[in-house]
Amino acid sequence: MTALLLAFGVGVASALLPFFNVEAYLPVIGLRSDPALTVGLALVAAAGQTLGKVVWYVLGARGTESAWLQKKLDKGKRRETYERWSNRLTQQPLLSTGIMLASSFVGLPPLLVMAVVAGSVRMSMTIFLSTVLVGRFARFWLLLEGASALWHLDLFG
Repeated sequence: MTALLLAFGVGVASALLPFFNVEAYLPVIGLRSDPALTVGLALVAAAGQTLGKVVWYVLGARGTESAWLQKKLDKGKRRETYERWSNRLTQQPLLSTGIMLASSFVGLPPLLVMAVVAGSVRMSMTIFLSTVLVGRFARFWLLLEGASALWHLDLFG
């Protein structure tokens, strides 16, 4: 139970503050925990990351209302580009789902950046939450399984 709570907490912390690294923490705690907890650890860490990324989403959504950003968007073709991407991500659910899944699973584009972008263009919260949770869960589960497999290899035997 403690390992699950810690994984959730580190997941939230790493989502908010990038210098906390859940990817470095999970294999360590995973190797010290019961192997039956692998799915649970991956799930609670993903839930923590998702919760933390919602904060960045909200900041992105509120940031677009600022006078400073509105002034920046009025320069050149920035507003046109912003509106084009906003329309793409809000009117094409498959595109926004694909981008968010790639970001949450692979890390490219960086998920923190994409969380802010998703909020600023008002991407569907349902798509945002589900893709971040699924992508992060798959990433963390594979990380835990990979660490376990490497740990149990008999490299010198």
